[in-house]
Amino acid sequence: MTEVWIAATTIEHADRTPSVTVPVTVEGSSRCACVHDLLEVRSADVPYARDERKLRSQIRKLNEEIDSRRPEEVDPDSAVRARCETLPALLLVGFEPHDGTHSDFAVAVKSLVALRHVDYPKPWGEAAENEALADAVIEELERRDLITTGNALWLLGELTPDEAAEAGFSPDPAIRTAAIVRLFTDKNPDIHAAIRIAITSQSTRKRITTKLLHDIATSLVLRSVAEEDARKRERTRKYLKEALSGELAKEWEATFRDHEELAAAADGEVVSGNAGSATRELAARSAYPLVVSGALTADRGSTNSDQPDRRNPGEVIDRMRMSPRGVRQLRQALVDFAAGRKVRFIDENGSEATKPDGAVVLASDAMLRRTYPRAGEGPAPVPTPKTPAELLDNALSELATAVQSVETAVRKVEAVRSEDGTPAIDSLGADRADCDAWRNILYDTLERLPIWKQKGIQRHGIENEAESEDAGTEFDDAIEDDIVDDVDAESLGMEFDDERVSP
Repeated sequence: MTEVWIAATTIEHADRTPSVTVPVTVEGSSRCACVHDLLEVRSADVPYARDERKLRSQIRKLNEEIDSRRPEEVDPDSAVRARCETLPALLLVGFEPHDGTHSDFAVAVKSLVALRHVDYPKPWGEAAENEALADAVIEELERRDLITTGNALWLLGELTPDEAAEAGFSPDPAIRTAAIVRLFTDKNPDIHAAIRIAITSQSTRKRITTKLLHDIATSLVLRSVAEEDARKRERTRKYLKEALSGELAKEWEATFRDHEELAAAADGEVVSGNAGSATRELAARSAYPLVVSGALTADRGSTNSDQPDRRNPGEVIDRMRMSPRGVRQLRQALVDFAAGRKVRFIDENGSEATKPDGAVVLASDAMLRRTYPRAGEGPAPVPTPKTPAELLDNALSELATAVQSVETAVRKVEAVRSEDGTPAIDSLGADRADCDAWRNILYDTLERLPIWKQKGIQRHGIENEAESEDAGTEFDDAIEDDIVDDVDAESLGMEFDDERVSP
């Protein structure tokens, strides 16, 4: 129970009976009255009770009843009365008024009570809660000797760039960001246990999710942002936490290597088809400059926004780290931000894009989203294509739209219900000739896709197939039984030749 507030109060009587001074609740009177009711005591009698022996007898009798039995045998009513034997209280003894004021003690007490009931404290809010949890986590990790005091100060943002460098830590906020994110998502049992203890001791949360860990980590990352405008700072916080994808909960290591070395390692992973630790570290680092510089934002809703792409920044960054061009763009974000420049856009050749007049092209949210669309959406269409590559991208974009339309149409067909509630297509079926024609078209397309994929690999490098499983799982499951288990260009051609039918 929260403590009640009590103050010495003198009761004077109109019949000239001697006055009585007793502690009376000035805040929490309802709780006190409930306690009296449970103890079968009249609140009005409390100031005048003088029989100390009777009071001691009641307390002793109740204690003996509790002590003589096992907990499960204690009468519930007796247990309630025992709980009411003591009442936590805060005793108000006086106050010091401001200079020039003449408020007495009674007015001061009323003002204090009003702060709780009239103008009561508001909830902290998500940002303040995460700040407190982040401090608790770092304190617990340091207490368990899982991080050093110097490391704790660096993570808490209490070191200036010069102090961080002198202590052996990086002054770059992007490198600090990656270190914080890795620490909070580390699979080390000791670290995870410390984080869990810190969070559950400060809140009622029972499940520690990756999203929660990213939210708390963001509060530490934000301490590097020199932004005094409260609204802009809150917006940056929201964007930053959404720039950390679930991929960062997988295995990778936060290092102090420079951006060039990290980008080279990430590029090597992408080319070899194993986009893993280095690309994840690159994604964690680049989230800071991309969001803080405004080059990448979160979903701003449909009001006054012509951006149809509703992906979180983390999903866009994940898409970027899967291609050589995207890796170079992430590297460019780190290099430009460290140099105090706006993030420059990287063209399809891996170089800084320039305008006809030679001016550099700056990266923007819409530009990055068009260049790195969600898997399956195809390249972003070019308004006035001129080169074969631009014409091809537009054609592939139309193909992606058509494939998505086919998927939507199939779902609509299966959504039609018969009178008994079952799918109508299951009982009525479709025209045989139509089905054969559609199947041949789909087979022809499926034959070409592996070949196009190989050509793309030869040009751009191997993309980590494990990362693309989620995007194609639904489609793969649907066609697995009807086509083949091991998909490659040659076997697809053989299987499909056997399946050809004429309309």
